[in-house]
Amino acid sequence: MASSLIAGDNSNDPNQDLNEVSSLLNNQLASQGIMVEVDRKDNCIYILLESQKVPDQKHLLDFIGKGIVSLMDKSIETVKVYGYELGVPFPAWIQQIELTRRASLWNNGSTRNKSSSIQVANRFLNNHVINNFNKRENSTAFLLEDKSIEVNIGEQISVDRFLVCGLGSLGQYCVLNLKKFAFGEAGVRVTAIDQVKPESWEIDDIPDKLAEELIIGDCRKEDILIKAGVLHCRAILLVTNNEGVNVEAAIAARRINPNIRLVVRSSRQNLNQLLKHRLGNFVALDPTELPATAFALAGLGEKTLGFFNIGNHRLRVIEQQVPLKDPRFDNFPASMLHKRNLRLLSFPQADSEQLFYQWQPDMRVRAGDRIAYIEKVEYQPHSLKKKVEVTKARSRQVLEFIRDMAKGNIRHKIDHFQKWLEEQRTRQLVFDGFVVGAILWLISVLLLKFSVPDITWQKAIASGVILLLAGFGDVFGGLDADKVPLWVQLFCLFVTIASLLFLSNVVGQFADNIISSRFDFLKQQIPIPEKDHVVLVGLGRVGRRVAAILEELGQPLVAVTERREVADLLPQIPVLTGNIIKELGKVNLSTAKSVVLVTEDQMLNLEVALMAREAALDCEREIGLVVRTYDNRFSASLSDLLPKAKALCAYELSSEAFAGAAFGENMLDLFRLNNRTILVAEYQIDQSDTLNGKILAQIAYGYGVVPIFYQKSALSSPNENPEELMPSDDIRLNVGDRLIVLASISGLQMIERGELAPPRLWRLHAKKPLSPNVILDVGNRIRNISGCTLNQAREFISVLPGFIELPLYDVQAYRLGQELSKQLPVKLFLA
Repeated sequence: MASSLIAGDNSNDPNQDLNEVSSLLNNQLASQGIMVEVDRKDNCIYILLESQKVPDQKHLLDFIGKGIVSLMDKSIETVKVYGYELGVPFPAWIQQIELTRRASLWNNGSTRNKSSSIQVANRFLNNHVINNFNKRENSTAFLLEDKSIEVNIGEQISVDRFLVCGLGSLGQYCVLNLKKFAFGEAGVRVTAIDQVKPESWEIDDIPDKLAEELIIGDCRKEDILIKAGVLHCRAILLVTNNEGVNVEAAIAARRINPNIRLVVRSSRQNLNQLLKHRLGNFVALDPTELPATAFALAGLGEKTLGFFNIGNHRLRVIEQQVPLKDPRFDNFPASMLHKRNLRLLSFPQADSEQLFYQWQPDMRVRAGDRIAYIEKVEYQPHSLKKKVEVTKARSRQVLEFIRDMAKGNIRHKIDHFQKWLEEQRTRQLVFDGFVVGAILWLISVLLLKFSVPDITWQKAIASGVILLLAGFGDVFGGLDADKVPLWVQLFCLFVTIASLLFLSNVVGQFADNIISSRFDFLKQQIPIPEKDHVVLVGLGRVGRRVAAILEELGQPLVAVTERREVADLLPQIPVLTGNIIKELGKVNLSTAKSVVLVTEDQMLNLEVALMAREAALDCEREIGLVVRTYDNRFSASLSDLLPKAKALCAYELSSEAFAGAAFGENMLDLFRLNNRTILVAEYQIDQSDTLNGKILAQIAYGYGVVPIFYQKSALSSPNENPEELMPSDDIRLNVGDRLIVLASISGLQMIERGELAPPRLWRLHAKKPLSPNVILDVGNRIRNISGCTLNQAREFISVLPGFIELPLYDVQAYRLGQELSKQLPVKLFLA
């Protein structure tokens, strides 16, 4: 055996010693089918073992440990041994050996006791594989060390100042979410203006979060804005309840500070577009419509968490439990769910606090796992489906009526019909008139038949009908009056007069109903669903948006509102108008899937929720409850009273969008995932943007967001403006590019501060490829996937075999190893 494996005391050439070590180990282990590579960095030795099967760990460590201890250079402090299966770029196991008591060992010189060298100079640190990755069955142990994220924050902390006008419920939540962007003691300073000081705070510590005492005054006045520091603010959030005040204050703020960002609470879409064009750096949001999707999808109670459009693309977020033998997910590695029309969002692990990317790339999805993903869906209009459903419902009603008649359930039908008549006076009047008219007609027919000579039954029946239609002259003008007894003529005259009175009354009632209902009788009557439907209570702006989303998703529903006029705005769904409590008896509440309560009266929402729960309990079933609230105290009380109800505060949800918009992003939508609000944020990249120059892999895994849409700047591609849904990790952002991501408020904070979670340093070993034609492609792949410069990639491939150290996120490293192993022998491990 050689006297030195690695650069001993008398060696001046470390590379020569590394070659000797490699040759020695290869000679010793070749008979076992194990190939060896040895490398060194600073005071660490890397030994890479590769064989057809995963090398036996214990046997090899004992052998290597004895050799290292007896022949080791005293400058070496750590030895890392990696076991690879042939052709796999990542180690199946890793063992780190820390060398201790080195001074006493080398001071003994030639008197080393080799038999006890393991005890004297070598302690295997935590004699097991350091492996956080191999927690699931069939994992390839891709990641072998704990993640440790350290973020260095400079000593000089820039302060962002914001002004909030209006400290109602929305304003208070905006202050709270703006402060979440702070890092350090002075990262974000918020001042506020309101006309009056709130009598009580919805969020108790809001006064403490303000940089200065609340300024009382009119935010439309320039002196008040200047006093609040608008000249030094990055953005002003105008969130008072009066949209006119918000717009006036926005114009005043722009006049004082041409560079300030204007975030305005407004529902006037056309005006908002005009102001955006005129004022610039302007965004308007409607806090009542932003969370409508969250309400609608909570009402579905399963699977769909989000639903929104990006350009011509329609996307939805799904959460589901993977069924056995599911062709899309069961037994698929997470890396294969990174597709052009689908992206995995959540694969929760018990010990993970991350929102996205809680998995390792080769971790497999198993039946029973609960996952969330976003996918593109094709638009399918539901108008034809609605017509078919209406036709089927009516046919079903006719069949049930016939079936009940055949079974002798006549009494039940009569009671039901009588109840229907009593609901409206007009119905009762028409029915009574019809009965009286039928009796008079029958008597007239009999009298004419038996009192007029030679009259046929057909003419008698027709004459009776003409009499009912006020046609006395028509009847007796065509009959021989001398042959008709006078008393019969008088009775026929009575029938005519009675019919005139009846017809005029009925026609008047119908005319009144037509005018008051705006020709409702011309509308197609849509039947109320019988089961598994959503009951929507309240048709304000939020309610109408919720109804539109549910209808678009094909969910059967019925709406209840006190306002008759809004029923005209939703012609495709059944709408009951009137007293909400009374109308609930007609919506099949006990068989409904869920009840979505979005009225502006919290107490009414609570009352209906309790009624729905009692109706469901009477049938021994559960019903989903989604309740719109306006403050967190009421939400907490509701959770105690109805533990399974989903209490959603519209202002709390939308305030995160307002806060994100204040930092320059455009908030397109939001939804809930893992009890957290996820924002759909749009970025237009500028020169000073923290996203500029980064590849999407760094943005996704460093900031913890999910890029879902990319559009290249028209400036860089004058002839085309390409866009990409679920874009590749390799795309590098440039000025003018457009990017849309899914992010939590913490993800937006990290982007705003440019606070990337640091990648880990990976060491890539590569041998020469079998074909020289792939050299250029290998260099491009390294550059594209890792984000290194093209010169670095070319320098590395020009000296193969060799190694390069790259800062990579785990998903990047896995993909790099998978891609390169198709073209040349490679090994990857943590440096």
